[in-house]
Amino acid sequence: PSFAEDAPAEHPGKAVYVTCVACHQATGLGIPGVFPPLAESEWVNGPAEKLIRIQLRGLMGKITVKGVEYNSVMPPNSAMTDQQIADVLTYVRSNFGNKADAVTPEMVKAQRGEVGKPMLTVADLIDPAKKEDDAAKKEEK
Repeated sequence: PSFAEDAPAEHPGKAVYVTCVACHQATGLGIPGVFPPLAESEWVNGPAEKLIRIQLRGLMGKITVKGVEYNSVMPPNSAMTDQQIADVLTYVRSNFGNKADAVTPEMVKAQRGEVGKPMLTVADLIDPAKKEDDAAKKEEK
């Protein structure tokens, strides 16, 4: 057998991630003050549905990631197939210090109705930091 057959296969999402590199960088660290990091991000490690919606609709306006506020635009990637979106999100959620569950094409397909709606803002999403604060408040009661 050749070396290529013996080598572990590259994650299919890595090839799709080239679309993301200009802003989020090959390291997943983003561009400080301009584009947020994906590395060890509370948003990446949060509910997959949120990331799927961002892929399908894009995101604009202010977002706080790891305590730093960013204010830019991420265009929608709705032209990608369900498989490509599942692959790239699974890749991001399992690399760059992230440890979150895989995303399946079925999960993406279930959110396809989001395509064509206006770009998302943080107000359209549940902030993972606020969700943790709410859970802590409930535990205090």
